[in-house]
Amino acid sequence: MNIRFIYLFWLCFFSTITSTSAASDTPVIRAAVLATGTVNWELQHISRQQLDLQNGFKLEITPVASLAAASLALTSGSADTIVSDWLWASERHAQGSGMRFLPFSSQIGDLVKAKGSNITSIRDLRGKRIGVAGGPMNKGWVLLQAAASKQGINLRQEAEIQFGAPPLLSQSLKKGRVDLLVTFWHYGARLQAEGYEVLISLEQLMQSLGLKSQVPMLGYLFPATYAEQHPELIAAFSRAVTGAKQQLNADMRYWQTLRPLMKAGSESIFQALVSGYRQGIPAPISADQIADAARFYRIIDQLRQQPRGDQLAPELFLVLQP
Repeated sequence: MNIRFIYLFWLCFFSTITSTSAASDTPVIRAAVLATGTVNWELQHISRQQLDLQNGFKLEITPVASLAAASLALTSGSADTIVSDWLWASERHAQGSGMRFLPFSSQIGDLVKAKGSNITSIRDLRGKRIGVAGGPMNKGWVLLQAAASKQGINLRQEAEIQFGAPPLLSQSLKKGRVDLLVTFWHYGARLQAEGYEVLISLEQLMQSLGLKSQVPMLGYLFPATYAEQHPELIAAFSRAVTGAKQQLNADMRYWQTLRPLMKAGSESIFQALVSGYRQGIPAPISADQIADAARFYRIIDQLRQQPRGDQLAPELFLVLQP
């Protein structure tokens, strides 16, 4: 047999073994994410730009069909992280399943009026049909109820409330079946790009309730035991996320590669989605924001039919050194 051939064969063999071994030594973070959600844009950017590998880990992205499926993936151990709100995380925390929260976005949502609506203030919502995306714990809905309550209005009793999936409720708004829609920000951005108007910003509602800082509502959640066992890996993930946000905030070229995932039907919708994502980029979590989150949690508790009086655990929030 040709000596040169034998040499090349063994060279390729050992190269393959070495590269496989190196790859197996790279820690993996498994993320379960809605295939059509905004989180997927960020994670896909991390993967495509190899920000994960640059920070010493491999990101595995598993698309799921619903938030419930993502939550199940995290609690069953088939995913290491998902994006959800700190209210859900605090509920799990109170039940003994410790969670840690790394901010993803400070966007809360939008209160979008039907076209031709005569609604100009919260007082006009008596007797109106209100669509609420998701369910009763939608943060925009919680804020709206609290603000209405300050004006002596119980929206659960004095308005017609419809809960449902965001895309279906968007269609209901367009067909005139609801007068106001409380929806997630990216659905609100699409509607505004089509000429629909916002009643009042949720940031204004937060300020009216004494919440002074822009609290990041959505975050990457990790089980507390995972975060305690892998602090360096969590820090590496945080660096990759920060790098992705910086790139997506600075350069439209990155968005062009993500555009097929965004399913923006027009240039105006595409620009609105980019702008909304950028506006929601959170600063590192601060003590003031954690204090405001605790106040918000008390507001939520007071709106329950049977308030529990428990407190938000501050250790829920991951405060990482830059």
